[in-house]
Amino acid sequence: MRRELKILPKIGINEVELSMSSSDLHNIIGELDTKNVNGKEFFQYQDDFIFHFVDDVLVSISVNNPKSIFLSTQKIDLMNESKQFLFKENPYIVDGCYIFPQYNMSIYGLDLPDDGIQLTIYSDNQKKIYEKDIKFGFQFRSIENQQKNLKYEITPYQSVGSLKFGMQPSEIEKILGIPLKISKNNKRGITTENRTNSQAMYNEKGQLIQLAFNCKEEVFIDNKLLSKLGSKLDSLKNEEYFINRNYKIYFKFGIALDNLGNLSSNDFVYIFSEEMIPYWKDIYRPLI
Repeated sequence: MRRELKILPKIGINEVELSMSSSDLHNIIGELDTKNVNGKEFFQYQDDFIFHFVDDVLVSISVNNPKSIFLSTQKIDLMNESKQFLFKENPYIVDGCYIFPQYNMSIYGLDLPDDGIQLTIYSDNQKKIYEKDIKFGFQFRSIENQQKNLKYEITPYQSVGSLKFGMQPSEIEKILGIPLKISKNNKRGITTENRTNSQAMYNEKGQLIQLAFNCKEEVFIDNKLLSKLGSKLDSLKNEEYFINRNYKIYFKFGIALDNLGNLSSNDFVYIFSEEMIPYWKDIYRPLI
């Protein structure tokens, strides 16, 4: 069934339609693996497809790692043109999942495709389940516009634009939006939030202690574009620096630069609080 994925909003994918019975599905695509949840609910699987049945009625279809889709008649390259697609459709963002109520469709993992993408379409009777948290989310354009208007000017050991060290995750979320992925290092008490082109790190008290921005973002020192110039920035040319692994670190400014300061669009600028100085100075301790 893989072929080209033709998404028919609120209807189905390719020749498989929502509201089919399991026997209807079997007649179209053959043998499937089945996993029962309870008497009324079960899932059937084939390759990258997951079919969800309730009372032997197909209520959702999911497909793992689609690279491109046809949505009605529009072809969308999910790996290379997702920004254009998201800006046009303006979906809601809830916990890293894009929800398109107009299509009864959700796409999870689109911002971190290397970790896997899952696209799901669902029937009208499942809308309350898939769309119940929309009120807690944001729409794509509002996040995009908010981020475009942010200016990341570094005030050493105090702030990066409106982001201040010591802030709680809920305060950061209001500025940067909902994180795509959250991970915890229980041994060190560190929590890390990843977003598109940025990372925020918190100590065991939930206080912001470090930020990292991909050089696609505009990060400034003295109103000069650090994320483009790196160690060539005039403010850094005559400053003392420290080398740790592949980082060039300027403790006067509380920053560490990827690739020894020779920054490209794939590199990151790290801005840290005083609490993180020992980690950046210690060449024997693995950096978080």
